[in-house]
Amino acid sequence: MYWKPLTMILTTLLLITSLPVPGRFASAAETTATTTAMTATATETTTTGTKPADTTASGKAAASGAADQAPAKAELATIGSPAYNKVTLSWKKAAGATHYFVYYKEEGAERWKQVAVVSGTKLNYTHTASKNIPITVGKKYAYTVLSYNGLTKKRGDFDKKGLTISTRPDKVTLGHAVWNEDQSAVTLSWEKAGGATAYLIYRKTDSSPKWTRLAALKAGALKYVDKSPTGEKSYYTVLSYNLETKAAGTCDKNGVTPVTEEEARTSDLAKIVGSTKTASKTGQIILVVDHNLSFWEKSSDGNWNRKLSVYCGYGSNGMSEDRTEGDRTTPIGSFPILHGFGIADNPGTTLQYKKVTSNSYWSGEKSTYNTWVESARRIGGEHLIDYYQYKYAMAIGFNRNPTVYKKGAAIFLHCKSYTHWSTAGCVSVEEKVMKQLLQMSRNGVYIIIVKDQADIANY
Repeated sequence: MYWKPLTMILTTLLLITSLPVPGRFASAAETTATTTAMTATATETTTTGTKPADTTASGKAAASGAADQAPAKAELATIGSPAYNKVTLSWKKAAGATHYFVYYKEEGAERWKQVAVVSGTKLNYTHTASKNIPITVGKKYAYTVLSYNGLTKKRGDFDKKGLTISTRPDKVTLGHAVWNEDQSAVTLSWEKAGGATAYLIYRKTDSSPKWTRLAALKAGALKYVDKSPTGEKSYYTVLSYNLETKAAGTCDKNGVTPVTEEEARTSDLAKIVGSTKTASKTGQIILVVDHNLSFWEKSSDGNWNRKLSVYCGYGSNGMSEDRTEGDRTTPIGSFPILHGFGIADNPGTTLQYKKVTSNSYWSGEKSTYNTWVESARRIGGEHLIDYYQYKYAMAIGFNRNPTVYKKGAAIFLHCKSYTHWSTAGCVSVEEKVMKQLLQMSRNGVYIIIVKDQADIANY
């Protein structure tokens, strides 16, 4: 059971030791430190169907009739840095190559250091900094690739100059610029940027559109208080910076403008709502977080905007992720709104709307469980016209597809009771709000119900 991993490791070591080590490359002793990284890469290439010692049909064909020939030179293509500690290198396919050896060196150094061994089917590699093969922000490094054939044990030529790049600190992601209560100060916040050892704080105004530096803070700080804000509309931004190498990152060139604490919280919530799986299915979401119900709509620019925020009631026994019939809990989760309905006439919604009649039931019987039924005879379940709370309502798509008998039925968003907010498992709002929700909603609207804001992202 261990022969495959053992063979793979031995073959990888054979590739490494059989490769000539000219003076421009690191010595065998120096490359030993990178064996773990190379072995991991070789293991990864095995999953593609190409072993380090290529014995596949394509590998044999590459060496067929060319036992004494080396593979073609690996021609470098592009180099880039997706993050402060990563460099991505790509190259063109070299005829006859079953593997590629990736090397790098700090600018000015004489010897190349091996970074990885990759399969001949792969034409790019991302070097992520580690203890043995580090990347220092701001320092320049050259990268090159050497082609190799595992069958002929021949190596190709390589670009001796290589492609050069230096990484820089990651771009700062801004939080908010928030006014204090009397608008005498602004607190700016941001997220930690990889590779930064300092942050430079800037401000500009409409009348002075050039960015002016306000402060320089060490990397541990993620907030800055501007105690002398201007009397006009201002913009704030933060630039990441590395003090050791004097490498500057990038910043948000638009910046953020000061808002109130409530506006900042709403903005954060909008981002959370917009990133949910539910948001990918619909352009409207009714959000219930504990006793707050809000209505969100996606605008043409892709942003989510809150149109309504009100108090709401729910099950007298709270919320549950695994409710059963009669437990008086409101189900947690994301559910489609099936349709609107009510004892009253359609209040002007484009959402599918069903008018309740004396024959309208929400069934509790097994054969039609958790569905709307029109019946001249009385059936088990809720006789909808008997409940004044259903003057205006929406049917929530809980326990559907599949429908499980006795898991729960008749879960609605409806008008609150005259005397209390709690329900047997539904969500309740004031009648005027329920009417407004119907008027705002379209077919395809969803509802998300959670206990805490932190849970929204799960749906």
